[in-house]
Amino acid sequence: MSINPTNHIQPSGQTILIVEDEFAVANNLRLILEKAGYRVSGIAFTVDKAIELKNQQKPDLVLLDILLQDEQTGIDLARILAEENIPFIYVSANTNSSILEEVKTTQPYGFIVKPFREKDVLVALEIAHYRHAHSIEMRVRQEHALQIALTDALSGNDPWEQRLLKVARLFQPHIPFDYFIIGLEKDQLVNAYRSCSFFRMGKDEYQTIWAENFLQMTGLTIEKYHAIRAGVPDTSEAIYNGKDFEEICRRNPLKQLIARTFSLQSNLIMPLTTATNGTFFLSFFSRQPAIYLKAHLHTLECLRPSLTLTVDRLLAFDQIQRLSEQLDQENKYLLEEVKTGANFEEMIGESSALVHVFKSISQVAPTDYTVLILGETGTGKELIARAVHNRSSRKGKALIKVNCAALPPQLIESELFGHEKGSFTGATEKRIGKFELSHGGTIFLDEIGELPIELQPKLLRVLQEREIERVGGKGPIPVDVRIIAATNRDLQAEISTGRFRSDLYYRLNVFPIKLPPLRERTEDLMPLAMHFLEKISKKLGKCLTGISESSRQQIMSYHWPGNIRELEHLLERAAIMATSPVISLVEPLVHEPSSIPDLAISAKPSIHNIKPHEQAEKDNIVEALKVANFRIRGKNGAAQLLNLKPTTLEAKMARMGIHRDR
Repeated sequence: MSINPTNHIQPSGQTILIVEDEFAVANNLRLILEKAGYRVSGIAFTVDKAIELKNQQKPDLVLLDILLQDEQTGIDLARILAEENIPFIYVSANTNSSILEEVKTTQPYGFIVKPFREKDVLVALEIAHYRHAHSIEMRVRQEHALQIALTDALSGNDPWEQRLLKVARLFQPHIPFDYFIIGLEKDQLVNAYRSCSFFRMGKDEYQTIWAENFLQMTGLTIEKYHAIRAGVPDTSEAIYNGKDFEEICRRNPLKQLIARTFSLQSNLIMPLTTATNGTFFLSFFSRQPAIYLKAHLHTLECLRPSLTLTVDRLLAFDQIQRLSEQLDQENKYLLEEVKTGANFEEMIGESSALVHVFKSISQVAPTDYTVLILGETGTGKELIARAVHNRSSRKGKALIKVNCAALPPQLIESELFGHEKGSFTGATEKRIGKFELSHGGTIFLDEIGELPIELQPKLLRVLQEREIERVGGKGPIPVDVRIIAATNRDLQAEISTGRFRSDLYYRLNVFPIKLPPLRERTEDLMPLAMHFLEKISKKLGKCLTGISESSRQQIMSYHWPGNIRELEHLLERAAIMATSPVISLVEPLVHEPSSIPDLAISAKPSIHNIKPHEQAEKDNIVEALKVANFRIRGKNGAAQLLNLKPTTLEAKMARMGIHRDR
């Protein structure tokens, strides 16, 4: 637009209020204005006088100096004028950078530098009148453009952090801030939409701050942080400037902590209530004590409907995608379970020891308490875990089984807690861990005594906080899961050797269930044997009706170091070899408690014979492998000699660096 001061648009009697504490300057302005056809409604030397004159007759425009005679400045008056949509132009010789920065926040219609010429004043007035006349249309266009840009930013394919950063940058020209928080108010969904904040470090330079970064900056523990968040009152749209900000900080400990950490003095907040996902909020903070105006709040209110719809749609889509991924993982897991075909369909036995176990299951199953199943290998600990799950309120969800001994140490954390894409070499895609997969259901941690000591604190955190963190993840993910653990180890003895944490043990040992070995429930031997025979008969397609008397006697007199699993495998071998409906055992049952040669046990114990637990266990495994001619599985294999599952033995060998060679 080309403006000629000698041929400017006629002011048509427009009223100008002059706020200037230097009489000569004020009078000069009055003469210029009256000569050009403007009407001067008055001259004020202070903010109070200016407000009085404004109230008497609302001016079309105000010319105001920054520094006036009283404590209040032209900037203070500018904020009042902006609230009433009265355009204003600064007239000042002050070029201090900090003051000019604050001047910008009031969004003036112009700035005339002293000393000025008549031409400077008239051109500035004409531009201001033009801008004000078109400001409503311009504001609507800007808000519409911002709305489209925000929707595009949030709906993009970038990582969530990058999308939020784009949102922050889009807001900055319209609602200036030094610290910006965006996200879900309570942050309880198990997805990527966690609250995040951005700290402005330069003109267009921002530091991303997640919850864990904030804890490091403030020195808070996660427990203290959650306690503070729980005490935060419900929020509504509001502007907090100056004393209002100080007051809200006294009532809101989290806001007070943020203000103190980043030296902030004002706040503008806008909550977006989504349909199903709680409150998604935008919270702007500034180091300036009175930066936020009603115009800023109006902009957010205009954006609220479209932003709420966009966020709700994204959250719903993310939740559907997450549930789809979880369902896919559950299907894969269940298919693997079906393939194993190693699960008992029911518990067999009427012995008093087993009846006591049944009673314990019926008592604890309806609750959500952690269960620790103790017992020798082969006693049916997994069967008990399934019984607890199937009698609980979580039976409609999956029971996810994890054998802690069968997982390579370097992959256990990823297997349990999952990992993000690119978090380590070979992580070509995001993986949902077993805990996240168990959300809403039950996780069974078999062989918990084999869990490496360095991973035990992370499991302890899950038990305490009910949240996990993926490898390479940005922060904690809440999980609703019941935990059942099992072990054939004496965990208290493991604690004394330093291989198991006492605090983890007490967290797991909430409700222990001890499974009796088969040798202590001999009255259940034949019912179990006949149950397995019927099951094996169907599997082999043979008509098998009984067990020979001699084999029965052997079964009843045998010690059963491998317990129920050993009994089932023994009957399977006999059934395969059977040529008549009545089966006989293939080999005689001879209990040999000392199958493994005596390992350096002398008549006179010596301190020189004592070895660290890990070394003693390694030597024992090596010796067993030698005796078994380096065969792990089958009768008299190393696993049977050591009374271990073959998979457990193989995992131990991998961890200890024992090679399967001669």
